[in-house]
Amino acid sequence: MSISSYDAAENWIRHAVKSGHPLFFSPTVFADALEDAAAQFSMPVESLSSFLRSIHLIHVKRNAHVLRSNVKRHVEDYVRGSRILDMARAMNYPPYHVARLIVENVANLNTGSGGEGGRNAAGSTSSSGNKKALTEAMREAQRVLGDPSIVKPEYRLSEENGSLSSSSSLLSSSLSSPPLSRLATEVIEAMRSDPLYGPKQDRERQSVGLEHEDMLEKALGAMNIPFETENDLRIKGTARTPDVLLSTPVGMKVMKVPKRSSTSRKLLLDENDGHFAKENDGEDDDEEYEWKVVCWIDSKAMFGDVQTHNNSVLPQAESFVHRFGPGLILYWFGHAPVDRLSDGHGDVLVTGWKLPDELMLPTGELATAKNAFRGRRIDREFAKMQDE
Repeated sequence: MSISSYDAAENWIRHAVKSGHPLFFSPTVFADALEDAAAQFSMPVESLSSFLRSIHLIHVKRNAHVLRSNVKRHVEDYVRGSRILDMARAMNYPPYHVARLIVENVANLNTGSGGEGGRNAAGSTSSSGNKKALTEAMREAQRVLGDPSIVKPEYRLSEENGSLSSSSSLLSSSLSSPPLSRLATEVIEAMRSDPLYGPKQDRERQSVGLEHEDMLEKALGAMNIPFETENDLRIKGTARTPDVLLSTPVGMKVMKVPKRSSTSRKLLLDENDGHFAKENDGEDDDEEYEWKVVCWIDSKAMFGDVQTHNNSVLPQAESFVHRFGPGLILYWFGHAPVDRLSDGHGDVLVTGWKLPDELMLPTGELATAKNAFRGRRIDREFAKMQDE
């Protein structure tokens, strides 16, 4: 990915986050806006969506204290009739998290805990019992919150306030009578309006992550490279494990970076699609390239932006380096220009889209995969862009 494309995409995302763009409050607007922006920045939609969520998640965490410190006012606004989705827009905060905060404080979830306790980044209580009941209420809002009696006595007036006309019509086609409580109706509306956060999105991200871990394992199997999975290592009692620990280290070809560069190593990448560059056309490239040792590989079903990589992914990777030696981060949805990504003093390599087509075994033989595994979602995006 070119530096100019990356910078343009990041600027667009940061402006959208700061301004509270309508895309954060409507899945339809979200899909349309990302499709247009992805074409503008020559990025697959899935990559841009992942990039946007990473930046937006930073916004959510930074402003969590604002949500927590104004709980009383938010509850009062809701009781007087303010709609949860409208409150989220006004706060420039995810509808799901605002809905969760209201449910936590307004609903009687019968957890057996009368105290407020500590609160996490989303404003929910720290008690494991409370968190479990609250999570179930958000997952099963129709069943758990549907009866108006779920609302605490001191907040029952909230069921008489507010306009349910629009949100009720939203649910009328799928929910049976008797009518749901205002609380359940607005919680369901808020969750349906949130394109980034909620039980559905959590399940999708987990599924995509497992899918790409499986693809990594199949790619290594196709190259006949032995390895242990994260589950294998945990059975042995190993803590802080990467997704794959190679049974024997392999070599990966990388491009040397001139001494004047602040980055010690730069991957040999094709500027057009982020793959490892083309094979040498028979010319001696020993002066330009070198082989680096890889002992483990961590699969990331996301786009590797600079801030997330340097502040979140790299510290975890460095813990793997201390235990297992140098390794590789594989960003299936691509990544920022590699010379902007910290490399852990040369011990953490980064690549995108798929494994390199060629790895060197300890014997000096080359393990190759003619049919490289690339993220299926990304494949569809690339095909669409090429057709256009």
